[in-house]
Amino acid sequence: MEDSNFPLDFNEDEETLDEDEFNIPKFSLPTLESILAEPDDESTLVLDELSLSNVPDEGTSSIIAESINALSEDYRPPELDALKNWETTSIASNESRPKERGIKSVHGSVISLNRMTMLSENLASSAEKRNAGRPTVLAVSSLIGVGTSRGFVLIFDTDQKLKMCLGTPQIGEKYGGVSALEFNIDVTRMLVGYSKGEILMYDITNGKLLRTITDATPPGTAVLHVKFTDDLTLAVCNDSGGSVFELNFRRVMGVRSCESRCLFSGSRGEVCTIAPLHLTQVIADHAVRDRHLLAMGTLTKVFVVALRPKTKVVFLHRLGMNPSSAPLISWKLSHFKYNDHTTVDPMLMFARGDVVYFFHARCEGWGDIKFVHLRTMNLTYKIINLAWINSQTIVLVDVREQLHVLDVDSQTDLESKSADHIKMVYNNATFKSIATGGNVSAALATVGERACYHSMVSNGGSIYLLGYDSIYTATLNNWKDRINIALTYSHQHALKLALTFYNGTAKAAIGLPSGNREERMNLVSEMILEILVEFVDLSMTSLCPDSGKLQVLIDFYRNVVPVCVDHCLHIGRVDVLFTRIYERFRDDCVAHGAFLECLEPYIINDRLMIINPQVMKDFIEHYQAKNMLESIEQCLLHLSVESLDLNQVMHMCWAYGLYDAIISIHSRGMNDFITPFCELLLMLQSSLKTGNPLSDKLTTLGNKLLVYMSSCLAGIAYPTGNLARSTSMSVKDQMFECLTTPFMTEKGLEGIYPVVQTLLHFSTKEFLNVLSLNFAEEYFRDEEGCSKVQCIVDILLQVMVENEGFRPDQIGSLFTFLARQSARQNSPLHLTTLLRHQVVEFLTTPSDNSTDNEERQQALVELLECGVLSSDDRERSGETARLVELAEQAAFYRVLKILHTRSRRFDLVFLAHLRDTSSDSDAFHYVIETMSSYDKSEMEKKLVKNIVMDHIKDLIKLDSGRMASLFMSVFKESMQVIAEKLKDDPLMLFNFLRGIFGDRSKHSSTNDLNKLGGISMESYFGGEDMDDETSTSSYPNDPHICELYLDLLCQYKKDEVLDFVQECYVVRPRTALDLVLRHGADDASAFLLEKSGDISAAFNILIGVCKEKMQLLGSGGGVEVDVGGGRYYEIINTSMDKVVRLCQRNSKKLVEKQREKLWFSLLDLTLKPQNNGGGGQDPPPPHLDFCKERARKTLNSMIGHMSLSAVLQKIIQDPAYKSGEFSEIKNLLLGMLDTYQYEKTLIGTTLHLLSRDRYKSLNQLKSSITHGIAPRSQFCSICRNPLLRGGSATLVTDAASQKMIVFRNGSQYHEGCLLRGGSVSQISLQNCASVEKDRSSFESWRKPQQQQMGASFVSGVQISDNNGGGGGNQKTRERSKSKVRTTSFLQDFEDKRFTLKIKSPPLM
Repeated sequence: MEDSNFPLDFNEDEETLDEDEFNIPKFSLPTLESILAEPDDESTLVLDELSLSNVPDEGTSSIIAESINALSEDYRPPELDALKNWETTSIASNESRPKERGIKSVHGSVISLNRMTMLSENLASSAEKRNAGRPTVLAVSSLIGVGTSRGFVLIFDTDQKLKMCLGTPQIGEKYGGVSALEFNIDVTRMLVGYSKGEILMYDITNGKLLRTITDATPPGTAVLHVKFTDDLTLAVCNDSGGSVFELNFRRVMGVRSCESRCLFSGSRGEVCTIAPLHLTQVIADHAVRDRHLLAMGTLTKVFVVALRPKTKVVFLHRLGMNPSSAPLISWKLSHFKYNDHTTVDPMLMFARGDVVYFFHARCEGWGDIKFVHLRTMNLTYKIINLAWINSQTIVLVDVREQLHVLDVDSQTDLESKSADHIKMVYNNATFKSIATGGNVSAALATVGERACYHSMVSNGGSIYLLGYDSIYTATLNNWKDRINIALTYSHQHALKLALTFYNGTAKAAIGLPSGNREERMNLVSEMILEILVEFVDLSMTSLCPDSGKLQVLIDFYRNVVPVCVDHCLHIGRVDVLFTRIYERFRDDCVAHGAFLECLEPYIINDRLMIINPQVMKDFIEHYQAKNMLESIEQCLLHLSVESLDLNQVMHMCWAYGLYDAIISIHSRGMNDFITPFCELLLMLQSSLKTGNPLSDKLTTLGNKLLVYMSSCLAGIAYPTGNLARSTSMSVKDQMFECLTTPFMTEKGLEGIYPVVQTLLHFSTKEFLNVLSLNFAEEYFRDEEGCSKVQCIVDILLQVMVENEGFRPDQIGSLFTFLARQSARQNSPLHLTTLLRHQVVEFLTTPSDNSTDNEERQQALVELLECGVLSSDDRERSGETARLVELAEQAAFYRVLKILHTRSRRFDLVFLAHLRDTSSDSDAFHYVIETMSSYDKSEMEKKLVKNIVMDHIKDLIKLDSGRMASLFMSVFKESMQVIAEKLKDDPLMLFNFLRGIFGDRSKHSSTNDLNKLGGISMESYFGGEDMDDETSTSSYPNDPHICELYLDLLCQYKKDEVLDFVQECYVVRPRTALDLVLRHGADDASAFLLEKSGDISAAFNILIGVCKEKMQLLGSGGGVEVDVGGGRYYEIINTSMDKVVRLCQRNSKKLVEKQREKLWFSLLDLTLKPQNNGGGGQDPPPPHLDFCKERARKTLNSMIGHMSLSAVLQKIIQDPAYKSGEFSEIKNLLLGMLDTYQYEKTLIGTTLHLLSRDRYKSLNQLKSSITHGIAPRSQFCSICRNPLLRGGSATLVTDAASQKMIVFRNGSQYHEGCLLRGGSVSQISLQNCASVEKDRSSFESWRKPQQQQMGASFVSGVQISDNNGGGGGNQKTRERSKSKVRTTSFLQDFEDKRFTLKIKSPPLM
């Protein structure tokens, strides 16, 4: 709202407000410009506890405006802390969501829009007969009132019949059209506001005019709103000037009167809408009943004022700037639950543009009202009106006259419906005050373009919409009506909507019992069943495809059946599914089959566990006929046994071998876990006795029996699920008893321990694995469990070892099993010595299967670790020796490591590590660990060292680098000793030395790259080419070893010789040069010659290599294609680049003649193929283009090292270019000029950057020197005396005490105080550190060699004191114009020289 810039004038009789009493913060009134300039998204809420007495109109309006304008960013009452985290949601219109044609939202048709036909016709008839004019405003209570443009008010009853017509043509001519209309709370009075500012009060019971109020609003303004409060004697109105007035009705001695009081002046912000809070008689004791809350909305704010007992602002909220949208306000009583009790409190909803806010008016006591933010809705459309249709649902009208139904709690847009055919009435003429000359502000006129406050009224669960010539009502549809409307689109859509009512998740649902959940679900479920039956009937008749393929019909029914099953399961009416609905599908064979097949996924997912016996019978017969036996078995595992025909099901399962179903039905239905196991085991035993290979079906049976046995021993259900604890223990005991029963002839099983014997014959390894897995369970871990394990082991030994019929590999699996179990059990298994020897003999027997070998070795390791096979006893020493022998034969190195470690033969342990090829074996690590161990004797370490020396070659083969590190760091052996041992094997010696020197080819440095020929920035701009002192080397210091490695490197890795000689400076240059020359390492030879200063010899070597490669180009034509094509050109380029870089590195060291010899020799080499190859061949050979390109690159490389005149003369005199046209050398010349231009530009840019940097530095220096310094105080920081007097630390006659020292940080001192310390006692503890720091800086500044380091000072004030004869002091002040400035930084800057070490090319 706009605020005036003029000061507030209060009358003398106004009551003074106590700031302490009402906690009013200090503030200054903001201007209109400052309020309008505030950000739109800023929402500051302030509850100003302002109490107002009965003061005149202007004072009241001023105080309300003052309380609203007292918005301070620094003041936020504590009760508003809850508003920091607002819940904000963006709600999109249903119109903006993509929808398929004909498909409605899940909420269905929520609202219906109906025309009030009789009322509309009566309205039209009255307008025609009485010349009442068009309708302008609407008011609804138990009666309906319509104001017209000719000043009439038409009153209709609930039957839409015209009850009375208020007003006359004279009133219309005098007061204008009706602009506002309102019934009082008991519908006995009506206030009518007119467009020329008058207000009339009528008695609705008899149509009598009671009051004519002509002075309620200022002249020339229209009445925008007129509202009754709950007090029949109190009303409020709002005019087109933006002011709000309070109307107090009085009747004294039969004379009716009205007193008007201005609550809010439009000069301080134009109010567009007002809304008083109305409380019903049901909550007569509410705390706010007698407060008469009035909400007002201006162009920028919404605020709430309590009219009684004192006018007081209780809430204020700033609105976003939206010039074309009017503020909207609406109250609603709603239930709120907190602190375990429910209260009915007002809820304030207000909006502007596309944002809607909700606040809870919470009463704490009888005088304190706090507004708590509930939520904020951000819409995707702009609204022009809003209204509550019930306590949870609101209706919004957007600028396109679309009705949007929103659920407040979920903030969901339920439905959007077009209302543009209503042609809603807008109040723009009233807001523009056309009847009074249009004297309104531009802002209010803009907002009024779409103002329709009186065209949408909510009452009794309906919303009334005023159109141009008719009135419509918008009401929520009953839940049945919504479902019936959805049926017109599709049955599935109707069923989906009905489920929301059944679940209680439907929004805006009416007509259902709210308190009784069961009653609600029964009502909805009956309707769902009716829809389902109708849907099935239609699917079998009209909706069914008439013609087409059979698969089309099957797919159709497969889409219909799940709808029926899902909804019947959801509402718990499976009985209807398997009776009425099933019988309807059963009439058609295709539909019947589709129905039965659609039941399978519901059964598998345990959603359908009980099926009608007749349906189950048909289900099994159908699947059996289609040979879908696996599906039947899976369904039987999930269905309840009570719903099965056991005779039919078991007969089918045995006939078709549905073993899982047999076991599951017995265990779940009969609680019998052993009988099916024995019956199935008998089938397996009978088949095994024949000696024939088992069929796939019987193999599957055997595997299932093993899994079932494992499940029973673990106490879990088969095939899935869990058992009760008591049942679980019983099943474990029953299965254990079954395994340990020696004879089971009554079950038909033959032999001793038939269960164990049969399963061992079926699969020995898998049966033992099952036992091993279950022995880890808690059932076998306690003392009793260990005895059970021993019992089963004894049975296994009796069955397999003492009897015949098992193969050696099966016996071996048993021994492996026994070894593993002996190591894992809490108490070791009892094994005889003979049996233990048999186990060891078997485990150490080599096998062709590597997996079996690893399992056996692991078993032996576990036996050794658990102590079953111990080498500590003397009696078992022979057994240990035998075990070592067997382990060596089987190559069980892990076993050998354990045995030799126990016997302290660490040398043999090393051999085991050396021979073990597994990833977890590390011989080097073991040697280091052993040699550094303190529990090993010197003799034992010596044995390890000796055996390592004997197997030095094996270690080198493993890892030469680690081997070298081992000998150098652990054994401390000299490399000469190792070299002597390996001299008979040069390759092995090379690998050993390579481990010492490392693979240097992967770690070449930038310096080395430069030495190879690369040009760095440092060398290009004048840096040193090769700096031997800065190069570091990690090579041994023995030159003989380095030269030996160099010799071997030349033999086996010639490509790494150059890197080595570049990095290693230990080798003697002459010896190294002889070695590389002897072995033909050209690159290394050239490097050493260049390093020794023989540039010519180095050049000859490299140029010789290039000549050899270039000769192949002209030898036979097409050689380049035979030798790798383009790859051969790359080889030549690489060789030529090495020569070029050699010439570039050394050009500045040579005189001009020497440079010409090098460069021109290289140029001749590149030009020679052109002289010999181009001849008269047509087309020219391919290598000719390559040679020309190579010549161009060489010429470009020469620039900067040779004069251009000499280069051009050489080109012109060359036979390849001497005879011919200019075009042949055009590209060469242009390339040279381009290079020259590029380098010229580069130098100019660099100089420009350096000049700009120098200018910037000098400019900063100048600004720093000329910047003024101001002291923070007029007193010395030490003595606290004025700076213009002498300090206390010195005499007055001391000139130093009369000088003032000011630092850049603002600190100020007398020079004498700073030098001599001043009165230290006067310095506070906080200032001591800063004073000492300033004193130190000042002392350093005074030294000539360190002037002005750390701070800049001004010595600018000097005071001379003259003592008079009479004791009086006369002070003469003289300001010195000289300033002490240091030039050390400037001099240092000027001393710098920015130079480029680059040779500029000569100008032509």
